Amino acid sequence: MRKRSIALVLSAVVLLSGCGKIEDVTESTVTVDEKGVVTEALVETFSSEQYDLTELESSVKELVDAYNKDAGKTQVTLKKTEVKDETAHVLMEYGTDDDYRGFNQVDFFAGTVKDAVKDEYSFSGDFTDKSGKDVSEGTVPDNCEDAKVVIIREPLCVLVPGTILYVSKNMEILGNDRARLVDDTGIPYENAQVSTEAYGYVIYNEEK
Repeated sequence: MRKRSIALVLSAVVLLSGCGKIEDVTESTVTVDEKGVVTEALVETFSSEQYDLTELESSVKELVDAYNKDAGKTQVTLKKTEVKDETAHVLMEYGTDDDYRGFNQVDFFAGTVKDAVKDEYSFSGDFTDKSGKDVSEGTVPDNCEDAKVVIIREPLCVLVPGTILYVSKNMEILGNDRARLVDDTGIPYENAQVSTEAYGYVIYNEEK
């Protein structure tokens, strides 16, 4: 169940994102709530003269139903498909980060820094704080083991439910609560680009 499958559906018949509220984003974006539920918005150009919204929705639902059947319960939900101003928006919800990994077949982590280290995520790159100042080289920044982290391997925007503390250097900070992983392969996402060469890390304090 690859994200490439959805990308091909979108290119053939599209997905949602941007930053602020996940429903209002304008570029492909992922976020996670305090319960660990992951929401992804994917956005692409969509011409009604060439493609059909009903076909798009049906194709994505088919992928979702197949995953949930294998899982034995509803873990992935298609929340919305919409076309506005020739842009298609698809909003997906995943019960856990494990479901995100399983459905999209790309590595992804959402949880505490401590648990990420336990799961052998290396934190081997350089990190900066939200102002862009270097804070560590090849190690976890100091005093943040209990902070939350989202780790991605896709050219996406990450929207966090709180305030960013640190990011890996391959993340472009877009605001206090959002950052974007740079596509480091040179292959456009619409051409079935799924994963980047390096992992992107966003460490943040969750809102209480």
